[in-house]
Amino acid sequence: MMNRLEGKTAIVTAASRGIGLAITKAYVENGAKVYMAMRDSQKNRDLIAELQQENPLYQAVYYNAFDFESYQPMIEEVIEKEGKIDILVNNFGHTDVQKDKTLTTGDSDAFFHILNVDVASVYYTSKYTVEQMQKQDQGGSIVNISSIGGITPDIARLAYTTSKAAINSLTKSIAVQYARNQIRCNAILPGLVGTDSALQNMDERFLSTFLKHVPLNRIATPEDIAQAAVYLGSDESNFVTGELISVAGGFGKPTPIYGDYNQNQ
Repeated sequence: MMNRLEGKTAIVTAASRGIGLAITKAYVENGAKVYMAMRDSQKNRDLIAELQQENPLYQAVYYNAFDFESYQPMIEEVIEKEGKIDILVNNFGHTDVQKDKTLTTGDSDAFFHILNVDVASVYYTSKYTVEQMQKQDQGGSIVNISSIGGITPDIARLAYTTSKAAINSLTKSIAVQYARNQIRCNAILPGLVGTDSALQNMDERFLSTFLKHVPLNRIATPEDIAQAAVYLGSDESNFVTGELISVAGGFGKPTPIYGDYNQNQ
């Protein structure tokens, strides 16, 4: 296997499961040393111990997305140990399906809490990482995991989709402001991904309706997202920055009557 990330040091936030874990594994398989930024729990300690038996490139660093004070020490610990950060993957994302609904049916306090946490989880980690990357001759790559909902209006999840739209804008601004330092910043916009947490919150009726509007006619796997993250972290994408890359099976691309047309075939 070609090691597309050989010698690189990466941080992946919220790396203990789902998309974050898939990205972590894909990065290690391609030669990167990956610091899995996650909470300290017995479950996570067991996970990192198991992974390190397979490959010592798996590393852990403490991170609590809801505690903004934990962000800078997390970045500083990796810098102290490695002397550099080549890739930052901002994977954390939060919502509350019971409270994050429409403008009139959603909870206002929850809206601002979700918006604050989701945007802060990208803003602060990127800020501290860019400060380090500016000192590096080779710059680095920031990969933000956004959502197709950040560019396609949703029937609910107002806070979540608003936060992802903000992250999309933040991605492009970081890319422009630090391109001269050879720092790239791009975002991956997944559609519906078959993680345990996503599937547990969606009924069969929603899933079947959603798939009618996905030209590739399937739910994404975390590995689909991970492969895009490998590309954006690798030197293969050295001339790619400020891009919002949809990994959504074509969702949102066809005519609005696409789903109705397919249903009648």
